Amino acid sequence: MKKNEVIHEALAKEGADAWVIVDYENRNKTLVEFLGNRMLTRKIFLVFPLSKKPFIICHSIDTVFLRDEEITSQFDLKVYHTWQEMLDIERKEFAEYKKVLMDISEFGLLPRISLADYGSVEFVKSLGIEVASSGNLLQRFSALYSDRAYELQFLANKKTLMIKDEAFAKIKELILKNGETSEYEIQKFICDRFHEEGMVYDDPAIVAIGKNASDPHYGPSKEVSSPIKKGDLVLIDMWAKMDDPEGVYADITWMGYVGEEVPEVYAKRFEILKKAIEADFEFLKNELPKRAVAGYEVDQISRDYIKEAGFAEYFVHRTGHNIAVDVSPHGPGVNIDNYESHDIREIIDGVTFSLEPGIYAPDFGMRSETNVYIKDRQPIYVAGHQEEIIAILKD
Repeated sequence: MKKNEVIHEALAKEGADAWVIVDYENRNKTLVEFLGNRMLTRKIFLVFPLSKKPFIICHSIDTVFLRDEEITSQFDLKVYHTWQEMLDIERKEFAEYKKVLMDISEFGLLPRISLADYGSVEFVKSLGIEVASSGNLLQRFSALYSDRAYELQFLANKKTLMIKDEAFAKIKELILKNGETSEYEIQKFICDRFHEEGMVYDDPAIVAIGKNASDPHYGPSKEVSSPIKKGDLVLIDMWAKMDDPEGVYADITWMGYVGEEVPEVYAKRFEILKKAIEADFEFLKNELPKRAVAGYEVDQISRDYIKEAGFAEYFVHRTGHNIAVDVSPHGPGVNIDNYESHDIREIIDGVTFSLEPGIYAPDFGMRSETNVYIKDRQPIYVAGHQEEIIAILKD
C-alpha cells in the first residue's frame, strides 16, 4: 500500500480531515522521511488532507530546497514571509477542518511521538478544530520495517540466544575451574561474542546476581561488579542487532542458578513471570483476530496476574517496549504499557515488542523477557520463551 493510501485509510478510520505535521530544522523523522534530509531552517507544516493534494506551508527562504520536481509533484507549496502570513495561511487552509491528527500524546506521556509544539497545537485548537493524536498513524511510518529487516531480526535473535547459552556455559566453566567468576567478566564475554558475530548494541549487557537484580537497570562495570559463586541466582539481559542499516534488535532476559538443582523459592517466583508472559500471549492470540487491541490492555493482563500472585509492588516498569529499526532496542511504536503511560496505540501487523515482566523484591530480583512479532493478526515468539530457570551446574 502506498504512503498516501495508508494515510487516507487512517484518517478515515479516525474520522479526521487531515494529518498536520509541524517541524523545525528536521527534528521530526517522519517529515524527513517524506521530504528527504534537506536544509530547512524555518518552521514548516506538512499537511495530508483526506481528500485533497498534500501541501507544505513553508518560509520563502526554504523554497530554494523545496521547488524541485520530486517535491512539487507530490505537494503544493503555500509560502509565507512573515509570521502573520504563516498564521493566515493556517486559518485559510484549515478552515474546513473539524478534526485533525497531530503528533501529540495523551498528557504528553509518550515523548517519542509528542513532537508537535504546544503553541502550534493550541493555535489549531483556537480555530475550533479538534486535535487528536497521530500515534496510530505515526507508527505505520516509524515502527514497521521491510522483509529484509525481519530476516535480520530473526538472525539477531538466533545469534543472541546462542550467545546466551554460551554465557551460561562460560559461568559453569569458570566456576568449576576457579570457584567463581564475576558479573563483569560474563558481561565482557557476551559483548565480545556480539562483536565476533557482527553485531552491535547501544549499551553492554546486564549481568546481575541476587539482590543486584532487584534494580531493573543495574549493570556491572570494571569498577563495580559482584562475584558469581555457587548458590547465586543470575540474571542476564542482553540486546544486540546485526551491524546493518536495517538491523532490528534482539532483546532477551534469561535466568540461571549456579547449582545442579534450582531452589523452590526461585522456581516458584519464576513460574509467575513465565505464566504472566503466557497470559499476555494468549490474550493477543485470542483478541487480535477479533478487534483492535491497545498496548495498555496487554500490560494490564500480566500486571493483574503478578498482582494476584502478591508481587504487585515489585513490578515497577511497563511489561514491554516497542522494537524497530532504531539505534536502541526501545523503538518508536506501541509499548506494552499501562504503568509508566497509558499507551492507547493499536497493536498492528508488522510491529515487534518485548514482553518482560519482572519481580524486583528486596531478597532478589528476577525478570523474563522475550520478543513478539505480530503477523496476520497473530503473535509470534521471535526470541524464544524460557520455560524454567537454567540449572547452570547440571550435567
